[in-house]
Amino acid sequence: MQINTDPEKIEEILTRGVHAIYTKDELREKLLSGKQLHLKLGTDVTGPLLTLGHSVVHRKMRDFQELGHKVTLVIGDFTTLVGDHSDKVDMRKETSTSEISENERSYKEQFFKTILEESTEIRHNSEWLKGLNFNDVINLSKEFTLQQMLDRETFMLRYKENKPIGLDEFLYPLMQGYDSVALNCDVEFGGTDQTFNLLAGRKLMPVFGLKPQSAIVMRLLTGNDGRPMGKSLKNFTPIMDNPNDMYGKIMSIVDTIIIEYLELATRIPMDKVKEIELEMKNGANPMEFKKLLAKAIVTFYHSKGVANEAETNFKNLVQNKEAPSEMIEYSCKKGQTLSQIVAGANASTSNKEAYRLITQGGVSINEEVIKDPNKIIDIKDESVLKVGKRNYYRIKSR
Repeated sequence: MQINTDPEKIEEILTRGVHAIYTKDELREKLLSGKQLHLKLGTDVTGPLLTLGHSVVHRKMRDFQELGHKVTLVIGDFTTLVGDHSDKVDMRKETSTSEISENERSYKEQFFKTILEESTEIRHNSEWLKGLNFNDVINLSKEFTLQQMLDRETFMLRYKENKPIGLDEFLYPLMQGYDSVALNCDVEFGGTDQTFNLLAGRKLMPVFGLKPQSAIVMRLLTGNDGRPMGKSLKNFTPIMDNPNDMYGKIMSIVDTIIIEYLELATRIPMDKVKEIELEMKNGANPMEFKKLLAKAIVTFYHSKGVANEAETNFKNLVQNKEAPSEMIEYSCKKGQTLSQIVAGANASTSNKEAYRLITQGGVSINEEVIKDPNKIIDIKDESVLKVGKRNYYRIKSR
C-alpha cells in the first residue's frame, strides 16, 4: 500500500485536536519514513453507547488510516473485569462477562461508523493477559511505584476523602501497558484521562526489549451544555442517533463550544474554522455556524442528502414550530396511560424515561401539554403525539 508522507498533511494530523504527543518529533519521523505504522486503541466495553466524545479519538485514528496505516482495536474483555478508574472518583461497578459480550456486539457496529473496517483488526486482551502467572504480575508491578499511582488525581482525591481504593485498580495500567508489549504497536491513542495508561506502555516496552510506542493524547470533547461530558448528565450526542435527533442536539450546544466542536468533531479545514472563530468574535450570529457544524456531522454519519433533510426538518419543527407532514404511525390499546403510549410509540424511550419527559412537560397530544404520566388517554380519532422537541407520532386506538 502506498503511504502518504505529505509533510503538511502530517503536521495537520499531529496538531488538530491534540493535547500532547509522546514524542512528537519521534512520531513525525515515523510518519515521514513511508513505513506502514501499526496503530492501537484499547477500549473497555462498559456501556452500549458511543458518542461524539469517543469519535474524537476515532477520527484521529481514521486520519492515520487515510494516510495508509493500519489499526488494531483491542477489546478489553479482560481489563473490563477490573475497570479503568482513570476518570472515576468512586469504585466502579463490576461488569459481567455476559454484559461485556453484549456490549461488544453493539460497540463494533458503532466503532466502524467512524473507523475504516477494511484496515482494522480486532483483538481481545484476554488472549495474552489470561496466560500471565502471578510471578509475571509481580515483575510488572516492580516497574511502578505506589506514589505514581496515588499521584493520579482521582486516586488522590479518593485517598484524601478516605474512600476505598481496590488493589486491583492499581493493576489496570499494568494490564493496558502489557497490551502494548503483546502487540508491539508503533502508536497508541487515548484521551487526556488516559495519559498515565498510555505512558505505561512506553515504560514497559523497553523492559521487554521493544522500542517504545508513540502516544497521542487527544483533548476531551465538552458536553453539549458546556459541562464535562457524562452519561449521567445526558449532555452528549450518540453517533447512532437518527439524523433529526443528531442535528437537533448539535444545534442545541452552547455557543462557547462551537469552535471546539468544529475542530474536534469535523474535518472542516482549520483555516475555515479560524475564520469562523474570528467572525464570531466580531459579532456574527452563532446560529449559522451551528448549522454548518450540525450538517457536517450528520453528513459524516449518514449522508449529505439525509443531512439536508434533517436541516429542513429542524427549520420546520423547531424554528417554525410546524408538525411534519409525514409521521410514524402508532396504534395503542384503549385504556392506556400516557406513559405507556409514549414508551410504546417511541421505541428508544423506556417507561422511566417516558415518565420523566411527561412530568417535565415534554409531551403533548394535539398541542396540549399533559404532565400526568398516569392519565388514561382516550384516543377517539387520529391524534398527534409530540415527544420532546422533534419527535412526532400519529396515534390511533385499536
